[in-house]
Amino acid sequence: MLRARSRLAVAACLLILATSPSAARPVLEWGISCGDGRVDVVLDDFDTPWENCCTADVSIPGPTLRTVAGCNGTALAVDYDLRNVAPPGSQNAGQSWVVLQRNLAQARDLSRYTHLRLAMRGSNLRAHDTLEVKLKDASGLVAVALKSMTDLPVWRTIYLDLRELTSDRAIDLSRVTGFEIAIVRCAGCEVADNPSSDPGVEEHAGTLYLDEFAAVDLKPGGAHRLPAASGFAAVTRDATVRSKAADALLAQVVPSAAGKDLLPAWFPETVPNFNSYAQAEALLVFVYEYQETGKAAFLDAARKLAARLIALQIPAGRVQAGAWLSTYVPQTGILRGPDRASQPIPCDGNETLVQDIDTCEWAGNVGWVLIALNKLRNSGLHTDTIALDNAIDRGAAWLIGQLGRNAAYPNLISLGIEGNISAYFGLRAAGRLQEASLLGSAIFRFGWDAVQRRMKSGVLPADVASAMDVSGSWGSTFLRAIGKTQEALDAQAYAASILRVNSFDATRYGYGDIAGPYTPAVEFSAQAAAAGIHDADFVLQQISSLQIPSTASYAGAFPGALDHWYGGPLSPWNTTMAGVSPTAWVYFAQYRDPLIDLLRPALSLSISPATVRTGATVTLSARVIPGTTPASGDVYIALQAPGCTANFCKTLFWLGALNFVKTVQPLLDSWPISPFAGPIFSYTFNGSEPTGTYRWLGAFVEPGTPLNLISDITQPSFEFRP
Repeated sequence: MLRARSRLAVAACLLILATSPSAARPVLEWGISCGDGRVDVVLDDFDTPWENCCTADVSIPGPTLRTVAGCNGTALAVDYDLRNVAPPGSQNAGQSWVVLQRNLAQARDLSRYTHLRLAMRGSNLRAHDTLEVKLKDASGLVAVALKSMTDLPVWRTIYLDLRELTSDRAIDLSRVTGFEIAIVRCAGCEVADNPSSDPGVEEHAGTLYLDEFAAVDLKPGGAHRLPAASGFAAVTRDATVRSKAADALLAQVVPSAAGKDLLPAWFPETVPNFNSYAQAEALLVFVYEYQETGKAAFLDAARKLAARLIALQIPAGRVQAGAWLSTYVPQTGILRGPDRASQPIPCDGNETLVQDIDTCEWAGNVGWVLIALNKLRNSGLHTDTIALDNAIDRGAAWLIGQLGRNAAYPNLISLGIEGNISAYFGLRAAGRLQEASLLGSAIFRFGWDAVQRRMKSGVLPADVASAMDVSGSWGSTFLRAIGKTQEALDAQAYAASILRVNSFDATRYGYGDIAGPYTPAVEFSAQAAAAGIHDADFVLQQISSLQIPSTASYAGAFPGALDHWYGGPLSPWNTTMAGVSPTAWVYFAQYRDPLIDLLRPALSLSISPATVRTGATVTLSARVIPGTTPASGDVYIALQAPGCTANFCKTLFWLGALNFVKTVQPLLDSWPISPFAGPIFSYTFNGSEPTGTYRWLGAFVEPGTPLNLISDITQPSFEFRP
């Protein structure tokens, strides 16, 4: 059989992709680091110790403050001990903290800056305590809490948007009179590299080192804000890396038991976690790899995984019918959902509180399942098209039902931007363009930062921590989708300005995920490279080198990161475990970004029934979803008769009704691509036709150029048995 990707080539419709490598940046100049000069003003260089302000209780020792050699000159060493807590009945009962302060002889004007920068590292990997950074004016304090920061093993320069520092009042940034830093005991604030392992004893004591407390203006035009690129960067793709990644995911498909045909999100975990986003990623990889290689194992895995997802969809009659649970875990031979946020009982689809819905049926996960199922639908490769259509329609209806659930944010779903962006693309994939447009407008209205020209992490005033997915990758592609290309380039410039980082051992470079930056996150770096961020090619080469070799467990897969890290204002979790998400996103960066695919028009053909006998009628239906910009295209639809060999297929081009020709001709010339769904052809078999498998092929191509496809190839098949 011909490779799936080449079938329409026989019909003279080939897709030619061109990429151009981008030059790698000098490594020593690339990552954000202490002493790199990317600051506008140093607020405190710690040449002299700060003052001890106070502790939570007299039973808590005051810290010892020392000046030592730092990452850029002198640093402040803070020896702290939070093992005691304030006793019952005391003013701060149960608490343990120490506060350092620096009062300024003259007020400082920070109003022209957007971010603070503070370099830090810890001494004790078992001390997972919180760091609070505070600014003071004549009226009081504003603060931001960074959870589990005292275990940083190496120097890291942390960015804090000044708007993250909050209190019940606004601060006058033009007259800042002092700074405070607190170390606060935090119990249970660490997530282990492998959450199923023992995280160890929390020690709550050690030394925190601080250096280079500075401010920087990262608005466009700022000295340390990268200028927006003129276009989206290309990468040099490596087919070997891509194919090994696909094989690695295929090898993780569970062969039996409750998780049959699914993939564990993280391969080494003792109890598998079948996250629905991870299943969507794997399904996309399987479809892409079958289309590229024609290997039957990927088609089989895609069909079985899709069937499981359809079966796992929350059934009618439940409050959240049509959604998927965020994750599934095996228990006594069946799959159960996670526990609700409000109480320790399993999610079952009858949740009513928003906090439970966000935990149990995260809109972002539902969006990604729709993206993946629609990719399979567009390919024409699934056998049960009725069940597939129904699942997509029900999932889209659930998302639509979530729009505007908070009256303060009309047409938005969650308060976090990522979930809304994923839901937007899910609705586009499902063909619900009007509702996607409403959601898209709301995302831009509430999520776009017009001053810094980037996407925020959430809609609330303090939701401004930097996040790669909403600014540098998915958010950038979203902005392209709603016609805001310059905003997309500006957002990527912001993300690239603030999230470049090296691994703890300084051997790899990439992009951090959320806040920090702390360490390169493989999934987020790959997402950014796939979306065409600054230095995409350099970053992709860096993370691709982390592919697990053939001699090791999980060969061909990728770890979440080279380093384990958890902490910060939004507490990103980086794990060294191999998993679906990092592996899938390196695959997408090496091949095709599924979100960028959704910017293009889509033609999907489907056949009913899948098996036809003499006297029965076969019906061909078409579904068209326009791209994000108006376009016209020639429409090619062809039929391949039974009897294909490795080198030849009898291909007839359909021109309408029962008119088929052997020459390459379009069904429609320069058709303005617009939404369509319905039957386009039917035929009743009389028994004289050749028996075997018939395959329809369809695609949009650039007008007058049958070699330049502007959509994927759709290729449903049916079998005639007299």
